[in-house]
Amino acid sequence: MATTGSLREIPLAALIETGCRSRAAARLRLRHGDLEGELYFSDGELVHAVCGELKGEPALWRLLRWTDGQFTLEDEVRSPERTLYRPWQDLLLEGMQRAAAPEPTGPRSLPSGELVSRLKTIEGVLGVVVAGPDGVVLAADVPEGKGEAEGALTVYLAAAAETLARFLPMGAFEHAVVSEPQRRLLIFRHPPLIVGLALSPQASPALVLAELPGRLS
Repeated sequence: MATTGSLREIPLAALIETGCRSRAAARLRLRHGDLEGELYFSDGELVHAVCGELKGEPALWRLLRWTDGQFTLEDEVRSPERTLYRPWQDLLLEGMQRAAAPEPTGPRSLPSGELVSRLKTIEGVLGVVVAGPDGVVLAADVPEGKGEAEGALTVYLAAAAETLARFLPMGAFEHAVVSEPQRRLLIFRHPPLIVGLALSPQASPALVLAELPGRLS
């Protein structure tokens, strides 16, 4: 049985999460203009990705930049090989952060106020803080108007995460998720800015990251 649809209606990140949670063997075929790609699922994990001549994580990073195109999900299709070995949640979070990163030759960053307005429209986002690298809050829209406090927390946690990344074999800091009883805080860099998103307990950080490319451009 095959299911078809549009990536504009169902983002690729949502398809990956659904495919992994189903724990079934399946193939997700993707088409973006003249480009094609495939993802394979098995036992609740993402096990193989291919896009043109790319395989594994490089192929997945490229596919996750596709925000439009068509998909076909085919059940009971086994992967011909395995090229992905990390937990699917880790792959998806890193892929979404890479997809959200601005291109070096891209347009200038949005004004801070407009950036806050765009990010606040993402489902599950309760508040947004945009701070400069010096910790000064440039714009904020947070519950109870605690922009300065949230901004200070955002910059502090980003600095702490970067310090840990330097001392541990984790690579460069890309994003961090901090959990609290009533919400989660997603922190990421949008150079030269530091952005903090307060998420509802039900919000998926991976799906929020999937929405960033369209909001940051």
